[in-house]
Amino acid sequence: MFLYYKQFSLLSYINSSFIVGGTITFVGLIYYVFSTGFFDFFTVSMRKVFTPKRRRDDVLSMRKPSEIFSGSSSRLVVSGVLVLIASAIALGIFYS
Repeated sequence: MFLYYKQFSLLSYINSSFIVGGTITFVGLIYYVFSTGFFDFFTVSMRKVFTPKRRRDDVLSMRKPSEIFSGSSSRLVVSGVLVLIASAIALGIFYS
């Protein structure tokens, strides 16, 4: 916050925490979408369409995106939402 805004103020805290919290929440939700297998069918289909027939075995042996993103995304989402709540509380204090 200090490196970007060059000052310590409530408004700079609100702006910084909103950007950080939103980014963390967005990354957590994207991680959740990939880990549930939502894009598996699309990814496998695109690999089959755009790969020559002589390399078809290589494509079928590749891992799906849901196998790569196997962890839990709840920590990212919860921490991002908590930062956004802190930003909202600070915004309420700023406007009161």
